[in-house]
Amino acid sequence: MDEALMSIGELAARSGLSPKALRLYAESGLLVPRRVDPFTGYRSYGADQVEHARLIASLRGIGMGLARIRVLCDLDGSAAAAELRSWWRQEEADAFSRAAAVRSLARDLGALSSEDIMTTSTTTPRTAWALHIGLTRDAQQDAVLVRELPGGHTLLAVADGFGTSQDLALRILSALSAALVRTLEADPSAAPLATLEAAWREVEALVPAEGDVGSTLTAALLDADRLHIAHLGDSRAVLVRGQRLENITQDHTLLRSLVEAGRLSPEEVAAHPNRAVLNRALAAGAPTAPDLLVRRLEPGDLVLLTTDGLHAVVEPAGLASALTSAGEPEALAQQLIELALAAGGPDNVGLALAQL
Repeated sequence: MDEALMSIGELAARSGLSPKALRLYAESGLLVPRRVDPFTGYRSYGADQVEHARLIASLRGIGMGLARIRVLCDLDGSAAAAELRSWWRQEEADAFSRAAAVRSLARDLGALSSEDIMTTSTTTPRTAWALHIGLTRDAQQDAVLVRELPGGHTLLAVADGFGTSQDLALRILSALSAALVRTLEADPSAAPLATLEAAWREVEALVPAEGDVGSTLTAALLDADRLHIAHLGDSRAVLVRGQRLENITQDHTLLRSLVEAGRLSPEEVAAHPNRAVLNRALAAGAPTAPDLLVRRLEPGDLVLLTTDGLHAVVEPAGLASALTSAGEPEALAQQLIELALAAGGPDNVGLALAQL
């Protein structure tokens, strides 16, 4: 019997899950080891538990709770499928109810009087950008844009292309910039957030109707003491104020959303096979509408836009240290590229900076 068993490390390797996640499933009674050594506490599992572990991870990956998974795993075939469909019907009903509440709240908030926007500075921010192919990629699919626009706006934008097209990200940034210039030349006082949203619709026209080609896009308009952002995908916008960092945007991955909702633990995500899969992007079959965000700006603030070749590779502590001890934007941009390369440089890296 012992020869047929495997260690938790072997099960982790074969199932694609982390030992931490497997321990969580053991503690919750979902995946009980076949044997636990009474002296060492080492867990041993059967080879037939590999598929069971993968099933649990898949169900957790769509947001199902541990208690419901326990019920489903006790069922066979069509009964388990019926349980899954029943769970999903309620998820859809819950989402429908929440959507109605969101629409009502949005109407109420939109009816509130807007406070007067006081321009605290008319100084053009200092900007910098950097782009690197990385150490393992054969093509550069990231793109970066920094540009002064009519009306005193500064545009920062990054895009991270994927699939077979090598220039989609670059074409997206060109289309975004051209649309913004046209609108702001016609009306320099146009509302920045509405201007970004209108330009985004022109960008969406570049998305292929089918295939695996796509891109992320994060764009920021700096307008005196306001930062206006349109965001889609897993590129990021970060605001640095003194020693404090705010990740303004949220990565548009299914698993990240589940963690934010408290339905999945960080330990489960760490080695999940779908941890980096986007569920919103400028791609065929995906939702392409952006998040639209606004933040106040203060003198001395630093704004960073970056593709995941930086933030997914460099340890958060190292990134925070570089950003909070920032010097001139040009030097900081090169320092961030060096951090990504020192961490292995497994991806293209693109970033744009603005210092007030």
